[in-house]
Amino acid sequence: MRGTCTTILKLGTGLLTICSATTAFAQLEGDYQVQPIFTRYAETAKKITFNATARVFNDVQLQEVDRFDGWGVDADLTIPIPYTKQFQVRLFWPFYTEGDARVIEPRSRDFGRKTDIRGYGGTFDFPNAQIEYQFLAEPDYCFNMAAYGGMGERQRVLWTTTFDDDVYNHDGVVGLFGLKADWRCGDKWRFAANGGARYYFKSDDLNPEGPFGNDKFWLADISMAAIYHPWQCPLYPVAELVYQGDFSDYNSVLLVPELIWAACRNFELKAGVPIGLTSDGESFGGRFQATLRF
Repeated sequence: MRGTCTTILKLGTGLLTICSATTAFAQLEGDYQVQPIFTRYAETAKKITFNATARVFNDVQLQEVDRFDGWGVDADLTIPIPYTKQFQVRLFWPFYTEGDARVIEPRSRDFGRKTDIRGYGGTFDFPNAQIEYQFLAEPDYCFNMAAYGGMGERQRVLWTTTFDDDVYNHDGVVGLFGLKADWRCGDKWRFAANGGARYYFKSDDLNPEGPFGNDKFWLADISMAAIYHPWQCPLYPVAELVYQGDFSDYNSVLLVPELIWAACRNFELKAGVPIGLTSDGESFGGRFQATLRF
C-alpha cells in the first residue's frame, strides 16, 4: 500500500510540475505577448515594445513597374498610454528600400527595361501613427477586441535610374483603420485576426492596378494567425494567412509559416517565409524581426 501511495505521489508531483510549467508559459505569454510578424493582438501591450523588421521580397507590382525584387528595413514602436489599460499608440517608420524592377509605363523611354529603385522610405507603407483602443477584454469576455485608426504621410522619395529621372512617392497621404481580435484555446494555442483597410488620399506611382490606376485608391488589410507552443521550451511555430487587395483588380494572398524564439522575457527573434498563393503581389520572400520590450 505504501509503495502504491508513493507511486501515486510521484505521478501527481510530476503532473503538477508539468501543469505549473504550462501555466507559467500561459502567464508569460499573456504578460509579454509573443506576437507573430504580421497580425497584431487586440490586447493592449503591457510594456513599450519595439520591432525591427528586415524584409526580402520579389515580384511585387507597383503602378509603373512590376517584377520588383529587393529588400527593405522598417521599425515600429508600441507605447501603452500610462494610467489606462485600453489605449496604446503605435508609430511605424520604413527606413530603407532597395531593389530592381521592370518598367511597364508605356509612355516611358525605358518601357520594358530594368530600373533600380532605392531610397530612405517604403513602397506601400508610409511613416504613420495609429491610436488603438481595446473595448473587449479577457476574462470578462472569451476574447480581446480592439479598434485602431491613424494617418501616414510620405517623408522621403525612392530614386530610380530611368532616363526620365522618375522618382517614386514624391507625394502620398494614407489613412488606416480597422479591428483586431485575439483569443486563447487552452494553454498551447493562441489565435489572432485583423481586419482593416487603408485609403490613399494621395499617391505617386504606387497603385498596383497598373499604369492606368488612379492615384487615389484603397486596399484591404486582412490577416489571421495561429500561434502554437507544443514544447516546454521558448519556441513557437506560427502560421499566418495575409490578404491585401481591393477584392477586384488586385488580390494578394500570402501563406507565412514562421518560427519565434523567445530568448528571454524582453527579447524575441522571428523568421517567416511569405509564399504567394495568387498571381498578384509578392510571390516569395523572407521576414526577419527582432522584438525588444522595456
